Amino acid sequence: MATVEELREMAKTLGLWNTAMGRIDITDENVSNMEYLYHIFNSEIEMRKAKKKDTIRHESHLPDKTFDHSKITKGLQWQLQRAEQIDFRNATENFVIVGDCATGKTSLTSEIGGYALAKMAKVQYISQEDLLLAIRNQSPRWKKILKSDIIIIDDVFYIAPTDAELTTFYKAITFLSETHSLVIVTNRKLSEWKDMGADRHLAETLRKRLMANAQLIHLK
Repeated sequence: MATVEELREMAKTLGLWNTAMGRIDITDENVSNMEYLYHIFNSEIEMRKAKKKDTIRHESHLPDKTFDHSKITKGLQWQLQRAEQIDFRNATENFVIVGDCATGKTSLTSEIGGYALAKMAKVQYISQEDLLLAIRNQSPRWKKILKSDIIIIDDVFYIAPTDAELTTFYKAITFLSETHSLVIVTNRKLSEWKDMGADRHLAETLRKRLMANAQLIHLK
């Protein structure tokens, strides 16, 4: 009769790592062979699904924050319910989230990003500063952004950009918005964007381009 160690070695050869590592009990002899094989295979599948979810969550760089629903308005509740239904793999939908510091903007982006991940969409969370750096260096992070379905850009205009940075950001937003969903997060009032660079026209054009096809969420 085969030993537990031998069975685990066989499981390792077959790539059944949860069985091989002892996370799945292989000593239960109170069920039929068919039932037991179903139990093992189903457990492997569910564990792999959970691991995959953890992996794509980690790769998305979404903040580990929970949004407080206790004080939201009915309007925001409706927007979130609608966002939860969007299949970001096959549809584009833009959001602009505006609010002062400590109003829950970042945790709200984590909530929306979580909706997308639940439907197996590819998500990337990044600050404006890191986005500009990724573009400048053509880094692996930029390549991940290009392959994503929804891009969440935080801290937009938190610091006034240089004219060169504003131009780069405008070009990036224009390009990405053609095939990706965008979530723009800022603590600047939209009316202030035109004052964030020497090129007031470009900043205002950026604002109008984003708001033409975006839902506005204002947190207080």
